[in-house]
Amino acid sequence: KPRSRTRGPSNRNRGLVVAVAAAVVVVAVLVVASVFLRGGGDTSSTSGEGSTALVDGIPQNGTVLGDPAATVTFLQYEDIQCPFCKQYTDEAFPSIVEEYVRTGKVKIDFRGLEFLGDDSNKALRAVLAAAKQNKAWQLIELLYDRQGAENSGWVTDDLVSELAGQVAGLDVEQMRSDAASAETTAEIEALADEARAREVGGTPWF
Repeated sequence: KPRSRTRGPSNRNRGLVVAVAAAVVVVAVLVVASVFLRGGGDTSSTSGEGSTALVDGIPQNGTVLGDPAATVTFLQYEDIQCPFCKQYTDEAFPSIVEEYVRTGKVKIDFRGLEFLGDDSNKALRAVLAAAKQNKAWQLIELLYDRQGAENSGWVTDDLVSELAGQVAGLDVEQMRSDAASAETTAEIEALADEARAREVGGTPWF
């Protein structure tokens, strides 16, 4: 068969995809590295009202944020309890969303883990349940805003319901039911297996 006449532009497009992907990874890694070098800080829960404005209006499909046609998928392995994940979300994530996700260049897939403890599990269950209604990223933002000390019991049923109630269009009762389901348990186990296969050593990991 004859070669496609679009071969040249396709090669250029692949180069652009690689460049964009590299730029996103560099931004994320540099900011995360700076967080570790500073030694972190006090990330106990905040008293302010959380906001979902950063991700509102961006298409969501399950745990994926961004235009489905985006040619780069950026995987973010996170534990909602992880203080470094919170700092990444506060300091680097907004720029990545504005520069790459809202412009349709990149879509981001939240790959949730629960390695820190019970609060991690409860938060992840809520996020994966919200993802079934394509509202995961709003809940992620709100949970990070209210993040408490590790394994202090900060992820209560009341907190999850309160935050879920702030997400427009999210059926809270359905979310609570889905969070407790065997399907969500299997999804969490599959994410853990995937992380082990990719040798994810901690969070955040990209």
